[in-house]
Amino acid sequence: MYCEIAIGGPHNRGLLMELGRDIHEYIHNEGETMPIYRSTYVYDDEAVEYVKANGTLKNFFGSRSIDVVPIDIDRKDNSDEHTLDIARSIVMDLVDMGAPEEAIMPMFSGTGYHIIVDAGIFTFPAKSKDLPFIVKRTILGIWDDLDASIYSRTGIYRLEHTLNQKSSLYKIPLTHSELNNMAAESIKEYARTRFTNLEMNHLDIIGEGNGELKSHVTTNIPSVRAFTNVTEPRNVVPCVQEMYSQGPEHGQRNDYILRIASHFRRNGIHSDATKAALLWWNKNSMKEEIVLDKVESVYNRGYKYSCHDPLMEKHCKPRCIYYKHKDYLVETYSARDMQEELEYRLTADFTGRKIDLAKLFGLGNVDTVIYPGELVTICGPTGSNKTTLAQNIALAYHALEDVIAKDEQISTLYLSLELSSWMMHRRNLQILTGQSKEQIGRNVKEMFKFHKNELDHIVVQTVAPTINQIADKIRELQPACVIVDYIDLVEPPKGMRGEYETIRYICHQLSSLAVNLDIIIIQISQTSREYSRTEILDLYSGKGSGAIENASRKVMILQGNAKSPYKTIKLLKNSDGDLWEIDLKWQPSFRMRRTYDGDNAGDSQAVT
Repeated sequence: MYCEIAIGGPHNRGLLMELGRDIHEYIHNEGETMPIYRSTYVYDDEAVEYVKANGTLKNFFGSRSIDVVPIDIDRKDNSDEHTLDIARSIVMDLVDMGAPEEAIMPMFSGTGYHIIVDAGIFTFPAKSKDLPFIVKRTILGIWDDLDASIYSRTGIYRLEHTLNQKSSLYKIPLTHSELNNMAAESIKEYARTRFTNLEMNHLDIIGEGNGELKSHVTTNIPSVRAFTNVTEPRNVVPCVQEMYSQGPEHGQRNDYILRIASHFRRNGIHSDATKAALLWWNKNSMKEEIVLDKVESVYNRGYKYSCHDPLMEKHCKPRCIYYKHKDYLVETYSARDMQEELEYRLTADFTGRKIDLAKLFGLGNVDTVIYPGELVTICGPTGSNKTTLAQNIALAYHALEDVIAKDEQISTLYLSLELSSWMMHRRNLQILTGQSKEQIGRNVKEMFKFHKNELDHIVVQTVAPTINQIADKIRELQPACVIVDYIDLVEPPKGMRGEYETIRYICHQLSSLAVNLDIIIIQISQTSREYSRTEILDLYSGKGSGAIENASRKVMILQGNAKSPYKTIKLLKNSDGDLWEIDLKWQPSFRMRRTYDGDNAGDSQAVT
């Protein structure tokens, strides 16, 4: 059997490793400075062959098994002592229900706790396609207030003796005596040293369970029967009602599922009920696994669709209660709601989902991080190297140190709507290696073989898409970042008139996608004709500049003559951070290096 391993962050998935001591030898050698994650579920040769063919388990709907059951106890806004008390009570519950202590291993995660339990105490079905659903229903049937996202089909959690990058503490196994007798602060101090009890690991509890809690296992899949004599309400949200009543239409089934499930989630409907409703709606049109996966994606990622979503607009009716003001999904927030959101933004681990521009450009402590939910614009005239700058960012090139930071790369969908895929690839190789195109041409096979792991986070699409097609591709690939190069080539809806209205539509749609899908979107824009004739650029230089400025959280202007390697980049809008200006120099390797004192482009400066 195999489990999926991710090194450095959950986004680096795809490595299957046989269960056993080899994993913990790997942790011993590699886990001191980085987190290492494993999948909740384990797989057989069927999954191995799938990964060989597809390079990932992302859309694998085959059989799964489970060797240990992790119970996740997040700290949230609780005190350390209260969080510890919750962990103690769950262990006590397990023991009281008949689980042997030797089948339970408590762990401090670095912020909260994981209770690792031998799956043998439950006797879950082996090699089941429905296992994620069964495990989730079983655990929530015992503790209904736990975070159950770890039991999703793609659930993953950090392994013991590896670093929690947010708290700088290690995940450490605890004996039952340590859990019950140590204070929370003492456990945190205990976790500062990685090599404490390094030989303890979750493998030690496997085989210690013998069906003690099998009576709690829930194996039934939800189902509903059809009613024919019910009068349905007509004046609520007819767009969603119409999608549901029409059933799965070929070519739009996935889109319908996402919007119906989003509506159910918004109205407080439990995910199990949503799954049951959509399994009935599906009528075996698609595999059940696909339906369940789509619902889980909506609930886990919080997809939202407003009155201005093209598909929602298509089914809009005057009888809708939101028809007059088009304010479906216009939400209000109490002070408590906003406090919770603020605490989340301040404490959440955005590793693998953010771009720190200050690090990339060597700006020190300047506050200029791009977070999920932000639309960022790079604007400049033809020949200013906008695409090159975007590639440098995507590859996590540090302009001052002249190095690639592999651990800062995030999964990226690059919509290259002007350059061909092979040219994008060659430029990426140049940036990674620091070599010219001639040097790459002489050693292209060797260069790719050596640097492949630094490129596997980027996928490129060269066909000009519509906004809906971009959204579909994001949901399919689930990247952390999308780069649109450039927005003028995105296909607008038929009948859209005028450059400003087109740019306004595209910008606001991309901004909505960034927020609703909780990802970073970087769009590239040309300067307007008026500004193309001058070397002085400002916030209003881009085509449809008012629309760009309004929709974007950050706006970067790239200034420079096409015939000169010297460029200036200015961050002229930053909704929540500092502004700055730096000088760059284009290299034959397509690296955009920071200039130093004495270079022709002048000194760089930060503007607060």
